[in-house]
Amino acid sequence: MSSFFEEKAAVPLPPAVSAAPLPVAAAAPRQHGAAQQAVSDRFVRLNGRRLALSLVRAGSAGVAVLSVPETSAVPVLPEIAEAELRSLLQSVSGCLVDGSLRKVPGRQGAIAISAGLDCSGV
Repeated sequence: MSSFFEEKAAVPLPPAVSAAPLPVAAAAPRQHGAAQQAVSDRFVRLNGRRLALSLVRAGSAGVAVLSVPETSAVPVLPEIAEAELRSLLQSVSGCLVDGSLRKVPGRQGAIAISAGLDCSGV
């Protein structure tokens, strides 16, 4: 055996890992006029398909995510015209679609589409 291995000191083992729940902080009191967050999950029918639509809104801003339900036999979204999708999101959320639509690609096609929402006029 080489003297290189004999002369080196052994590296100590790392300390044991432990896990404990974090303490729960007291909820801060809501100030008057503070933005409240609302989350809504629902199913919509589009082009003969049942799709999941999640809406999150905080104050005058929000986000919508249209996706394929976990139980769907077809793992991708159907082709949806942008104008049709904007109209659907506006009618369901009551907000205007703000900016561009963003697709989340999968192996066989889009698995989700997200959009920002402007709810300032609501």
